[in-house]
Amino acid sequence: MTDANEIARAMVPPSRGQRVLMPLLSLALFLAASLAIYHLLQELDVNRMLAEVRQLSPGQLGLALLLTAASYTVLIGYDWSALRYIGQAVAFRTVAFAAFCGCAIANTVGVNIVSGGSVRYRIYVPAGLGTLDVAQVTLFGMVAYGIGNFVLGAAALTLHPDLIGRFLPVPPGLLYGLGVSGLALFVTLAVLVFFRRAPMPIGRWRFRLPSGRIAMAQLFFTLADIVFAGGCLYVLLNPSDVPFIAFLAVYSVATLAGMVSHVPGGLGVFESILLLSFQSLISTESLAAALLLYRAVYHLAPLSLAAALLAGREALDRVRP
Repeated sequence: MTDANEIARAMVPPSRGQRVLMPLLSLALFLAASLAIYHLLQELDVNRMLAEVRQLSPGQLGLALLLTAASYTVLIGYDWSALRYIGQAVAFRTVAFAAFCGCAIANTVGVNIVSGGSVRYRIYVPAGLGTLDVAQVTLFGMVAYGIGNFVLGAAALTLHPDLIGRFLPVPPGLLYGLGVSGLALFVTLAVLVFFRRAPMPIGRWRFRLPSGRIAMAQLFFTLADIVFAGGCLYVLLNPSDVPFIAFLAVYSVATLAGMVSHVPGGLGVFESILLLSFQSLISTESLAAALLLYRAVYHLAPLSLAAALLAGREALDRVRP
């Protein structure tokens, strides 16, 4: 059986067919999402949308910026946990710099394993890590984010099956059962983390589970990240009848779909899922205005700061003897 460390080694450059197919698939997803948004926004009242923007208070904008800062601060925990999982020690300021810049760029550019991994490689290798270490840190964060979204979605299905059933063609009873089953699966995984020491086989791979302490710390970081990031968008909306936990469940699904699509920043894919899900619960103008501001606050502002920090680092490296 293959050890989990070899997963990163197996990440060879894509074949010629994959290099052609993946951009075409991303383009198709982007066009499909854009078409969905076009139909959803055909009746959009632009003046009303601008009025929604003007109605936002300085307190709402300030809270959105604060939640963005909190989310990117928590993101440092992903790299912190991953480094402890692989048994490597790096100065905290280096971890913070790599995590912020890597996540800020990956969140907007997309293809985290490439964009976020490349930024981490540039920062971590001079700090003493190897290529395999950087790949493992990046993969650890991606898996952790997926598990956190799974837990949040299962909790939302358990707590609000009737509400979520309003925008999914599935009976609420079945949604509740799926939520309970998902939470039970997570509890089983948590028990394995605390009591299983041998690597866990999945197909031809063998995965060394993190310690219970690392796993629980990372789960906290992931859930806090999703809560802060989703909260940034939620506070930019005018008051609605959608509970925050239900909103977070749809937000996390939209974020994951955007990541899987490989469209930069999930642009179009992310927005179309939210607009389709809440079209009967939140006014289109309010949601469209909030999404535009969210892109500026949560994506463009951190991306600009990360680019400036990386440029400054490169300039300092060139002038140092």
